[in-house]
Amino acid sequence: MTQDAPDKPRIALSLALAGKRRIPPSAVHGLSETLTQVFHAVAGRLLSLSESAATGDALSLRFAADMRPRLTLITGLADGADQLAGRIFLNPDPTFPDVEKRLGAIIPCRQADFVANSPVRDAAGFATAAAACAFIVELDGALPPSPGPAGDGDGPEARRARQDRSRAFSDQSEILLRQADLLIAIDDPADDGRVGGTRQTIRAALDMGMPVILLRVGHDDIALVRSRADLEEPAALPEEHARQTLWALVGEMVGASGLPRDIGYVRDFLIEFYGPSVPKREGLNWLWEFFEGRFRDRARVTSDEAAVAYQFYRKRASLLSAHYASLYRGTFLMGYALAVVAVLLAVGALAMFPLRQPLGLSVRGLEAVLFLFGAGKLAVVVQILNLSNRANRQRLAHRAADYRYLSERLRTMIYLPHAGALRSPYNWSLPYTTRVSTQDMIDRLFTSIVRQVSPEDVTPGPREGTALRPEASEALALIRTGWLAGQRLYHERNRDIQKRMSRWIEGTGRRLNQTVIGIVVVDLIIAGLGVTGLIEHLPTGIGEMLDNGGTPMLIALAAILPAAVASLNGVQFQSECSRLADRSEHMVNQLRQLEDKAGLARLRPVRILDALRLGEDIAQTTIDEVAEWSAIYGKDFIEI
Repeated sequence: MTQDAPDKPRIALSLALAGKRRIPPSAVHGLSETLTQVFHAVAGRLLSLSESAATGDALSLRFAADMRPRLTLITGLADGADQLAGRIFLNPDPTFPDVEKRLGAIIPCRQADFVANSPVRDAAGFATAAAACAFIVELDGALPPSPGPAGDGDGPEARRARQDRSRAFSDQSEILLRQADLLIAIDDPADDGRVGGTRQTIRAALDMGMPVILLRVGHDDIALVRSRADLEEPAALPEEHARQTLWALVGEMVGASGLPRDIGYVRDFLIEFYGPSVPKREGLNWLWEFFEGRFRDRARVTSDEAAVAYQFYRKRASLLSAHYASLYRGTFLMGYALAVVAVLLAVGALAMFPLRQPLGLSVRGLEAVLFLFGAGKLAVVVQILNLSNRANRQRLAHRAADYRYLSERLRTMIYLPHAGALRSPYNWSLPYTTRVSTQDMIDRLFTSIVRQVSPEDVTPGPREGTALRPEASEALALIRTGWLAGQRLYHERNRDIQKRMSRWIEGTGRRLNQTVIGIVVVDLIIAGLGVTGLIEHLPTGIGEMLDNGGTPMLIALAAILPAAVASLNGVQFQSECSRLADRSEHMVNQLRQLEDKAGLARLRPVRILDALRLGEDIAQTTIDEVAEWSAIYGKDFIEI
């Protein structure tokens, strides 16, 4: 089966910068030197990783070897640290590593309002930085003129203005972090900070799991902050260790450090994902789809399309997930069906002995029939073993679970960019199973895909030059009706399918058990007629038929039907239909709660942060569900 193969992404990283507006002239030189050191170290490590990928290193499995790495710096374009960092970053330094540099910006409102009311004292510096930006995301914040410091005589308009300004800068801080992978924070230890300021941005980044490179005004050193405890007492890195630490950090973020537990499986997985074609559908795929189709309703299921930047990646992941899921399930369905056939052949061979005379078989004829039964049973058993060995050797269940995990992670990127977020929430799965090691590999693959995408590629809404303006009401409506409602509908349908399947298997097994009881009762009646001699008084031929043919057939059925019941129970166990129905029921309840919460936003003017909050809640809920699902249900094929 052919499909457009997704291109391998380039190695890319985005740096967010949060810093002070006022930097003492005495601290500018030292801060400039330190920023230069940070930019050179990060860019140098990206270039080193790209060169490793070009030489056939393991990174070549995830990244394109023929593309320059890209480093993006995203600032708020404010006075002070933002503009200083932008000038240093874009400085045509011949010693700067050969990476593609891009400058971007997140501002809380339209540029004209920001320049007028922020205030921007260095308007010329702002204009220069804005002209150099590849993109500027203008948020929907209200930024009225500053009413000045708070005082006892403030009126309601002044208080409202302060609230609007604080909310606008706080929203800017949150969206800034959703566009980046790493935060560079320029803080002043002597400053208490403000709402939406550097200190708040640092804490928000740490809560998200984002590392922070901390530079302090008046201290010409670098500190790496990974937790709030580090922020309270940041440990300055010695100058000779700073570059080494930054190289290790960038390598960790790109995924160059720490090999997965099962490197062979990971290598095959990545080669297949980026391969020119996907596996062909087999009879086992059709078998499961036919079986499962008996329990589906006829309602048409709509699929959500990702932006072009993610489209081929998600299509490939979804297609491979569906292929391996149906192949795995078709395998065990066929295996249990063959197990019943094996029992049927074994019982049939035993039944030939009492049926020899009624069938008129000679000794040679009987031996020929027994040989055919034996050969058939051997072929069936060998085929069952082949199915089991192939399922375990090719890791069908693992691949189905891992591709579904990747597909669901990519689903989040259909909707989050509408809310100004280019980064999906982290997977905080606890390492309670070795499968989490493989999930880490999928997370690395996922981040390598999303990091290459720029805001101008996926941010919808009005545009004016490089200015991008996401629409809050449209984003919230799309997330509610397209994502939240779609996920709830999917889990409702999946719950119903799994419940129907479970009820059918249980009901069929119950009826077969009742049939076995009836057969045993009839057999006992025949035996009782023989013991009491009443069978001799039956019409001519009937007694002989019951004695010579009926009893063996009843015994055969009494042996075959329990095997069929056992196979049905095996299908129910292996398909996890009852447990998956419970999981979908739980997801439906969670998604309904999110729907109720989302409805409250309609009672007031909608902000982009409303869409972001809802989108991240849905993303975290679905990521948690699929992460746990892939850890629990990605398992080996049991021997039948």
